[in-house]
Amino acid sequence: MVQAPSRPEGSVESVGDYGLLPTPLELKLPDCWDPTDEALIELGRLNEPWRFELTAERELVIMSPEGRGSSKRGMRIGSQIEVWSLGGGGGEVLGPDMGIRLEDGSLKMPDVAWISDERLDDDDEGLLSRCPDLVVEIVSKSDSEDRQLAKMNTWIVNGALLGWLIDPFRDTVTRFRLGKAPEKLERPDALSGEDVCEGLEVSLERIWK
Repeated sequence: MVQAPSRPEGSVESVGDYGLLPTPLELKLPDCWDPTDEALIELGRLNEPWRFELTAERELVIMSPEGRGSSKRGMRIGSQIEVWSLGGGGGEVLGPDMGIRLEDGSLKMPDVAWISDERLDDDDEGLLSRCPDLVVEIVSKSDSEDRQLAKMNTWIVNGALLGWLIDPFRDTVTRFRLGKAPEKLERPDALSGEDVCEGLEVSLERIWK
């Protein structure tokens, strides 16, 4: 079982009594271990509350539980997308515990995501095997900006149509769109779902507070 590391020095986001990670830890997997969906789900179950992602290079990424600030921001954004979804937008809204297996073999967990009915599969219990249409990642104190930019690029390369990388500490949003260069916005009041989530308008007023 993965043990919580000792408290590191420096500024990181508190995650309660489970210990702190200064950055996510990346472990190379032996060739003999097959990281199947079932194995990764069981790994997470046995080592709660730690969260796990997998890179396309077969590196296991161990992440600390969300801090209160990150969780609160994710809920404020996700709840607005959920209202739009139930009001006629369709599809499903996904949270940070949803494992998504991408085409490059990696496993990622979005802070918030929305997937259209056309991309949904029939398995409610396993990992999602299709990339969401919209992905939202929210920077926390313990995150590296470069790592978050790379993660968002992975989403886009694997099929996401629209991505928002929200940095509440720099008051910026980097918007990713399929086939276009990323665009950095300075403290926008709201974000539009554009032609990916037509009619969606997410207020960021409470994110910047």
